[in-house]
Amino acid sequence: MRKSLRRLLGITLIAGIALGAPGAGARSPSSPSESRRPQGRPRIVLDRLVLPAELSQAPALERHLRSALSRETRRADWGAGRGSTITYRFFIEKLSITEEGGVVRVHCTALGKLPKGKVARSRLTFSGAPAERRALVQRVLEIVARGVIGRLAELERIRRGR
Repeated sequence: MRKSLRRLLGITLIAGIALGAPGAGARSPSSPSESRRPQGRPRIVLDRLVLPAELSQAPALERHLRSALSRETRRADWGAGRGSTITYRFFIEKLSITEEGGVVRVHCTALGKLPKGKVARSRLTFSGAPAERRALVQRVLEIVARGVIGRLAELERIRRGR
């Protein structure tokens, strides 16, 4: 009896999914904002990127940071669709690298700005082996970029009412 009941339930569930019955796998918009989600992706423009002047590896770090910012802006949900342009600025306020007791410590403070005074800031201290110094600095830049871009995208969604 149990085996036939399970088989009957399985067939009913499969039939419900195939026919698109609500609650059986087909998604219906749960809120009005979800049904009017913007189509496509907005154009995201990095207006200015500022790194501290004392960085000796500035060209390589700048290239890596631009790449990380580009990747994170593509991943973020900005609440805008095709035809919209969002401009932001990104500043590395502080990037210090210290080595103590066989450990490299990287401290970074970054700031992102949207028009109309919307600001997001991220601070991070990360430690690692001295042999992996360059990779550690790049990883820290990626993490602060992800944090700032995520917060800027959230501020933009709030501004657009999404």
